[in-house]
Amino acid sequence: MKGLHFLVLFIKGIFFNGVVLLYHYELDCHIFFTKIKKRLHSLEIIVYWMISSYLFQNFSAICYMNFKVLTIPNNIQLELAHFVNRIILIPLLMVLFLHFFHCVKTSFRKMVVYLGFIFLLVGLEWLSDILGVLNHVNWKTWWSFIFWIVALGILICFKKFFRSLLFKGGR
Repeated sequence: MKGLHFLVLFIKGIFFNGVVLLYHYELDCHIFFTKIKKRLHSLEIIVYWMISSYLFQNFSAICYMNFKVLTIPNNIQLELAHFVNRIILIPLLMVLFLHFFHCVKTSFRKMVVYLGFIFLLVGLEWLSDILGVLNHVNWKTWWSFIFWIVALGILICFKKFFRSLLFKGGR
């Protein structure tokens, strides 16, 4: 019985450290974002943050409630971790993507940034699965890649549209 108790404590320790690691990653991203020189207007950052949050929250809600291919465990810590991911981490990474995409000039470098952030966001999604924050049920990995390709593509198109409105000057 002691061995089973030790195993349960060990698994809880791994889980707790994983969630703490996820929060630490979110804090690191936030600190990095506040320290870098911004290439986006303050209003752009707010609007892109809201659009990013909207995209990921709708994706999460549709897959969770309608298709039942994502599940969120009924545990307050995991629900809070998923909430923080939806509200802070994912939108922050998507705004950072737009920042870096705007900074680079050549098409090759833009593609490298695009692919790099796709792999980062897919990796973060599956890290959440490993940590138990957001569980995939009958989910194909390539669906994650398709979602992030489309979501970041939508953000790029929206950025071009919004910048044309923002810098038009009311003409």
